[in-house]
Amino acid sequence: MSSNSTPRPRRAVSRRQALRLGLMGVPALAGLAALTPAWGAPQRPSGSGHVRYEDLHQLGDDLQMVANRVTGNQILTLPPGTFTVRDFRQGYFDGIRLGVGGATGCRGIVGSGPSTVIFVEPDSSTRDRGDGFAGNQLALGGVTGGVLSNFTLKGHSQNDRIYGGIVVNDSPGAELSWLVLKGASRGYANHPPGETFGINVLNSPRVTISDTEVDGRNDFGTPVGASPIGWNNTTDAFLYRTYCHDGKAGMLTFYEVTNVYTEDYRCFATASGRDELSGHGINHEQSQGIITHIRPSLFIHGAYSRAVGATESTGMHVNLANTRVDVPHVFIVEPTWDPGPGSTGMFAVNIPDGYEVAGERNKITTPPRITKNGVVLRRSDHPHRGFGDKDPEHFFSWIH
Repeated sequence: MSSNSTPRPRRAVSRRQALRLGLMGVPALAGLAALTPAWGAPQRPSGSGHVRYEDLHQLGDDLQMVANRVTGNQILTLPPGTFTVRDFRQGYFDGIRLGVGGATGCRGIVGSGPSTVIFVEPDSSTRDRGDGFAGNQLALGGVTGGVLSNFTLKGHSQNDRIYGGIVVNDSPGAELSWLVLKGASRGYANHPPGETFGINVLNSPRVTISDTEVDGRNDFGTPVGASPIGWNNTTDAFLYRTYCHDGKAGMLTFYEVTNVYTEDYRCFATASGRDELSGHGINHEQSQGIITHIRPSLFIHGAYSRAVGATESTGMHVNLANTRVDVPHVFIVEPTWDPGPGSTGMFAVNIPDGYEVAGERNKITTPPRITKNGVVLRRSDHPHRGFGDKDPEHFFSWIH
């Protein structure tokens, strides 16, 4: 990759191809990603459309002050080092705010790799916006084609307040890549108000996240983060080669999203316990359109996994809930997983009968099309007797 261009995510197929082939039959895509050449993390970009931190920084500046000096819809590039702000004071309770407010001329940040570290200074939070929520460490708002890439976002204690990591709001076509989030958010449940997100894509269509790791643990190895990534109230979500692990509660979530496409998503123990500390591998709520997951690796490491050191999480591999419409176009291709409920540990899809919104119950009746080793798996219905004893190479669990 040329050093004078902004890092861009690799895609095995175009977005249009992904949606078209998904509708025609997703197994046609299996194996295509292997043809895409791999390369390491990009270098710090330079040239047109980019401005260096060193060229704008003045004595006493924090990162927000430097971002406020960016003009012309350029991208701020950072060298290795630590870059901080104090408190969540920008806009609507943000630590760093790009694209709106003082930084209207800045459409993103690109670092020099994991050694570029960004965070809100520890215990600098002085307020919250309700329910103990201090805000988000980094916000990208009101930008078309925004970029966040090639840096680490860390989290620290904020006077016992919870907070989010990155929020992308009203920013169509944003691209997030080569990010490492290390304990970058704080939460305590798999639902509001305790559910926060490492990355929250909100009201922003056509956003891509790729080559990213969300580690829910703090520096002491304790899980502190709630849901690692969430897409909320948007369309056309794209996720590639991303790993989420070791969270306190929650899961990769798509809420009120139309059209989802992922490749090579991996998760491990994104939740740590039962009930509100539990979490599925992938969660779809009120989402519809064409939903496609290629080669997901979903390791709940929970109550059914039979693994040493497993948590008490009772999450399933995939959750599907929609109180408005059935969702007949859900495709899961070549998944790998740890054991689900039942003696044979089949891949488990949760269709919660008790899911209710505004008096309406879950309307999903069409099972997803799950393909493993070229075989389309058939459903084995819970709670029918013997549902969990089927061959996992030919069946999946359909949990009500």
